Amino acid sequence: MDLSKLNPPQREAVLTTEGPLLVLAGAGSGKTRVITHRIVHLLDKRPGGLLARNILAVTFTNKAATEMKERLVHMAGPRAQNVLVCTFHAFGAEMLREDIYRLGWPKKFTIADQGDQAAIIKRAMRERRIDDRTFDPRKVLTLISKAKNAGKTPEPLGEGMGDDYDLIAHMVYEAYQLALKAQGSVDFDDLLILPSRLLREHEDLRHKYTQRFRYLLVDEFQDTNQAQIDLLTLLASGETRNVCVVGDDDQCIYSWRGAEVRNILSFDKYFAEAKEVRLEQNYRSTQVVLDAANAVIAKNPERKAKKMWSERKGGERIKVVSAPTEEEEARYVATEISRLVAGGIPADEIAVLYRVNGQSHPIEEMLREKGIRYEVVSGSEFFDRREVKDVIAYFKLIANPRDETALLRIINVPARGIGDVTMERLVAHARRDSVTLWGAMERAEGYEDLPKGAAEKVKDFLQLVERYRQSYETGKLAEVTRKLLEEIGYKDDAKSLITSQASADRKLKSIDQVINSLEAFEKREGPKASLLTYLNRLSLDTRQEEEEEVPGGHKAVTLMTLHASKGLEYRVVFFIGMEEELMPHKGMQGEAQNLEEERRLCYVGITRAKELLYLTRSVTRVKRGKEVPRTPSRFLEDIPPELVEVLDLDAPRKGPPTDQEKNFFASLKERFKAPGTSGGVAPGSKPAVGAPTTGGPAATGTTGGVR
Repeated sequence: MDLSKLNPPQREAVLTTEGPLLVLAGAGSGKTRVITHRIVHLLDKRPGGLLARNILAVTFTNKAATEMKERLVHMAGPRAQNVLVCTFHAFGAEMLREDIYRLGWPKKFTIADQGDQAAIIKRAMRERRIDDRTFDPRKVLTLISKAKNAGKTPEPLGEGMGDDYDLIAHMVYEAYQLALKAQGSVDFDDLLILPSRLLREHEDLRHKYTQRFRYLLVDEFQDTNQAQIDLLTLLASGETRNVCVVGDDDQCIYSWRGAEVRNILSFDKYFAEAKEVRLEQNYRSTQVVLDAANAVIAKNPERKAKKMWSERKGGERIKVVSAPTEEEEARYVATEISRLVAGGIPADEIAVLYRVNGQSHPIEEMLREKGIRYEVVSGSEFFDRREVKDVIAYFKLIANPRDETALLRIINVPARGIGDVTMERLVAHARRDSVTLWGAMERAEGYEDLPKGAAEKVKDFLQLVERYRQSYETGKLAEVTRKLLEEIGYKDDAKSLITSQASADRKLKSIDQVINSLEAFEKREGPKASLLTYLNRLSLDTRQEEEEEVPGGHKAVTLMTLHASKGLEYRVVFFIGMEEELMPHKGMQGEAQNLEEERRLCYVGITRAKELLYLTRSVTRVKRGKEVPRTPSRFLEDIPPELVEVLDLDAPRKGPPTDQEKNFFASLKERFKAPGTSGGVAPGSKPAVGAPTTGGPAATGTTGGVR
């Protein structure tokens, strides 16, 4: 393999194959290139392909894993097929498929989705007489998940520390875990916790995995949580400790998911004598953009110092724009986008970034007003739709009759005369007799307290499920699903509940999409396709992808949150809402502000821009019907004055400007006015050809700018 096109640090990272290695890969520094070249180099070192199965490469989304595997096969040919490229959770799921029975679970288990988890939490709360209307079950679930990701169980804090939710999480945790186990399920976090238990408690398994995986690679290492680092250290506890992790502590922005920036900052704590290589050359942005990003992130006290640089020297200065209102901010952004598109920049090379989803609404209105096509990147709600969850619940129950959550969801969907009274009494019998709910239903004819005729209807339902269990084992999944939905009359029932034809059509389309998904799965997996495998793959796919799925295929402006933008790049970026309480955010749902992570988010937003960057803010925003003055983001003050051009939009507003506004505009203009210039142009630089003196960038520019 030709390594001559790699820069010296990249080449060093590829050639350092033995022992622990930390690759600090700054934004746009070619980290994926390093990982793939490193794997191919390992294959070249040991010809014959025997080494391929000894390599494990871990990424954080299934999409990234698929792309990396395709790239490897393209570079190294068929010999790369045996390299295992997957996510931590997918790897854990494969381990559990083979050996979860050693921990007391059934061999065939299902992965509970968030709805299933919340339902179990709610039941556990009710059993402990905790009002699930006063206390949010999902918040309790979040606390349990955080504890699992930290490698521990929720503990009640001492008197005066924490709140009621801490105590509730501690009270229901054990019941929640027992309920999962009783119904033959695991949750998403268990895919990390349980494999680590297997490796710790069973020496033969630890020997098996450490002998097989001699070379471990982890991408996006800054996003690992404690449970993931525990699993990694166990996998690397054999004779060889060839662990290469690639990441950037400056882009650790998922602490709310459990990510621990200390994992990358203290890598040598886990792997002594680790070598460190820093990738600081950026292949994405102009030097002006990078200088601004470097200045912002340098203020973080806990970080591995690095300074990103580019061969694309100079570049358009950053536009710092102050608008009187959020409406004017949105109007300015839409007007600039219109001008840029008219000047030749494709719409799909422009992005509007914001801290929270609610900020997109004014921008959307203005873009619609100007006839500019846009796409809002938002979480896929497809699997949250009622009809989709119903169909999936049928799949879960047929694959695993112990799944009480799925059973309770669809026992009377469509209505089959098995009401709440029947189910409440069956649940009570199940608890009293220490059997599963399915087991209690099998005994329904012996319970005298059930409503008249209920036992017969329960028996019919059990026979339906058993019949289709056999059908799914022998027939085609999509074909059997069509027969099932037709027999129970699900589509007709769904249509009858909706008065609007358009809504009914959407419901039916959603059901067809599930069937299409099954067909695609069968085509992909061939004879190995099973309903249980489909369900577990579905759980991994819907939980492991980023919160938002980036659209594509259209020439449209992209609107997205900062979190969704990570890993992406655009010629032009509008970073809106540069105000205190938004950037940095004041803290979500009452949590304390995490200023260091907010600074990293700002760094991520800035480094998405390749050529042009706008940082906009509003002087006032409407909050609960009132105009509230806003304070400019402290991060604006970190950017060197010579890198920016300040624009104050003197649009009319209601009432005279406040003293705060007067002082802010005066000081900001003075501060950013470069010495020795009259128009705010930095010394030694030239304005872009045809560029307006106070507006946005021109359609044509100097070297490094937009052309």
